[in-house]
Amino acid sequence: MLPWRKLGLWVEAPGGLLGASHAMVPTPLVLEDRVRVFYAACDADMRGRVFFADIEHDPPHRVIGRSAGPVMDVGAPGTFDADGVNPLQVFADGDGLALLYVGWRRGPAETPYTLLTGLARSRDGGLSFQGEREPLLAPAPGERLFRTAASISPAADGWRMIYVGGDAFIDDAAGKRSPLYGLRELRSADRLAWPGGGRELLAPDRAAGQTGFGRPVVWTPGGGAPVLMVSIRTEAGYTLVETPLDALEAGRPAFKPVLAGPADPWEAEMTCFGAPCVVGERELLFYNGNGFGRTGFGLAWRPRA
Repeated sequence: MLPWRKLGLWVEAPGGLLGASHAMVPTPLVLEDRVRVFYAACDADMRGRVFFADIEHDPPHRVIGRSAGPVMDVGAPGTFDADGVNPLQVFADGDGLALLYVGWRRGPAETPYTLLTGLARSRDGGLSFQGEREPLLAPAPGERLFRTAASISPAADGWRMIYVGGDAFIDDAAGKRSPLYGLRELRSADRLAWPGGGRELLAPDRAAGQTGFGRPVVWTPGGGAPVLMVSIRTEAGYTLVETPLDALEAGRPAFKPVLAGPADPWEAEMTCFGAPCVVGERELLFYNGNGFGRTGFGLAWRPRA
């Protein structure tokens, strides 16, 4: 595969009371005349809401529009998404759109928060989304706290979901409570129904300092075989990596960095939450840098082989 060519920091927080910081977990939807990239921005209390930015199909891929405000708000008090919503994957659903998203809710000091995958729908082309009150992935044994970062892809027997699941927090070197979770898998004949608990695909390598994974995405680059793009988390932060999908399934993944070359200051500390898409003869990659998207999201591209 050809290397990605980084174009730099592309979209920052929209500003205002509800979008004061971050542009995290960029989630592209390729439309006929633009790429609409949904992302989460945070208020001063770090509650994320979903916004979007529109990007030109063609070089130089300028930002040509932004949502006037959030297109999805936090859930009602007491619900699984009461303290924040982050987009994950968006796709056509009948005459509308379906959005997989992370819903998070604060908890006690021992378990400071939960992260569960939700489903929202739009009937106006993504100008607004309404989430369902119950999570798409409800808590399950061994996954009471985290069933998050879900990504759905076609499979021979219907649909496959790879996501992040776990049930524990650990104290890092600075004494901060951090989640511990691994990659899990579900299979379903229905793209929007995922009952039961998942099968573990990969646990974090604790001896190597790993504590988890972020945003797995299965996709097929031009002229190649399916790959898994994922972020590996350590106490230092995330690194965006990839491996052939068949290596993951065989239990022998050999991860390599997605992005090569010198890092700009906005991404010097970490790269994470990559989301590739195909636009004409190009492949585009949206991704976050420092602070889990505190600096915004960047853009890279390469020719489609």
